[in-house]
Amino acid sequence: MVYSKTFEAVNVHTTDTLAKLLATENITVRRSALAQTASFDLKGRVLTLPVLVTSKSKDVADMMTGHEVAHALWTLEADWVQAIQEEKIHKQILNVVEDARIERKIKRKYPGIVRSFITGYQQLANDNFFGDQAPHIDMPLIDRLNLHAKCGTMSGIPF
Repeated sequence: MVYSKTFEAVNVHTTDTLAKLLATENITVRRSALAQTASFDLKGRVLTLPVLVTSKSKDVADMMTGHEVAHALWTLEADWVQAIQEEKIHKQILNVVEDARIERKIKRKYPGIVRSFITGYQQLANDNFFGDQAPHIDMPLIDRLNLHAKCGTMSGIPF
């Protein structure tokens, strides 16, 4: 039991350090049992990982870390605020497009993380993380586009 807790603490420290290295800055990494999903605070530079979700799988944790690090690298706070407040772009649509954009960029920059994205999203889909039902044609288009961007063509999302 002591070994397991020590190993887990070392693994958490390693993940935090890796996130900072990938982001190329000294971001703050925190874990929260209250968080439903991972997030990145653009202004405060804080990466939050949900404890229950990321503890299920190393691939899910790596995928969520990679995704949020991509926001740290390529989502500019000023552009985000301008798009929502001044240009009045719908936040959910902007988020789906931005997520697809930054995930492509992080996979190109760090090709070793691609496998974690594929396996992590497959596990989340299998665990009904994206909803209790299989994607269907009556599902809102923006939700189907989001799932298609995250899970790929093999997920069978209808259009």
